[in-house]
Amino acid sequence: MILGRKLRLLAFVLAGAAVAATGPAAAQTKVTGGVAAFNEALLPVFTARDKGWFKDEGIDLELVDFKGGGPAVQALAGGSIDVCFCAADHVIRLRARRLPAVILIGLDTFHSYALVAKADAPYKDLADLKGKRIGITAPGSLTDNTIRYSIKTLGLNPDRDFELSGAGGGAAMQAAIDSDRVGAGLAILTDIANMMRKPGAYKIVLDYRTLPYPSFAGLALESWVKSNPKAARGFARAVAKAMDALDKDPKLAEAMIAKMYPNFSPELAAEVARSAVARAPKGGIVTAESIDNLNKIVIASDDSLKPVTLEQAFDASLLKN
Repeated sequence: MILGRKLRLLAFVLAGAAVAATGPAAAQTKVTGGVAAFNEALLPVFTARDKGWFKDEGIDLELVDFKGGGPAVQALAGGSIDVCFCAADHVIRLRARRLPAVILIGLDTFHSYALVAKADAPYKDLADLKGKRIGITAPGSLTDNTIRYSIKTLGLNPDRDFELSGAGGGAAMQAAIDSDRVGAGLAILTDIANMMRKPGAYKIVLDYRTLPYPSFAGLALESWVKSNPKAARGFARAVAKAMDALDKDPKLAEAMIAKMYPNFSPELAAEVARSAVARAPKGGIVTAESIDNLNKIVIASDDSLKPVTLEQAFDASLLKN
């Protein structure tokens, strides 16, 4: 079974406290980060934390766990967290609420979910699930937006022709699929890698994992960036430094994934590490193509929203030396 996300986050909180306790005394800016979904895209964040690179930038990073992107972005909007580790979908939604947000740094080049069902389920594609319950992580999340977009491309209504049910992520989503509480559920790529190691147990009904998309990023409100320019720049710089180190040292990536997922076998940890490094955007840069796909999917779920440009969505200046 996948280790509880809260236990994994607690382990890194304690590790970060140990680094701070042994390091030189220096003024640190506390930055609270909300984690919408624990997955391999967080690898550079935890690497920067483990290596003390946030501390070097004068940042004390505290992580808080959330059950999906919806609750995490509510915390961001309310000011209880400074950075949201979540899908960039929320840049559009927050701008519509007159709370403009930006991507500080991209963490994944592609969409990070696939629709998974038990291997013996009769569903071959999304249309076969008409009238069935589909598991999403939470309302308003990347999984919610994505499945609504796909349903609409079939000419169907996501609220009338399907039942979308918040099932959480990780072990909770897997349990919903296993118990038939959902006909299929949207699972994140790290969990899929673990689930697929059980031969003949699961199958992919619809795969989004090669679609260019800013599915995981560090988001912050523009107001926070303007009030904390040094912390915002230092945060982006520390994560970018970790991305570069992981790209150059596969063994570092494997070791960090093993820390993030202590129940993973060495073989699975190596597989996930390779995937995480390969999927990470070079230097944390977000592309125009991914923002185009972002606009298509998010606006399909709510046509009252307005598209964003790359310049509005991503503050590339933070990554410049």
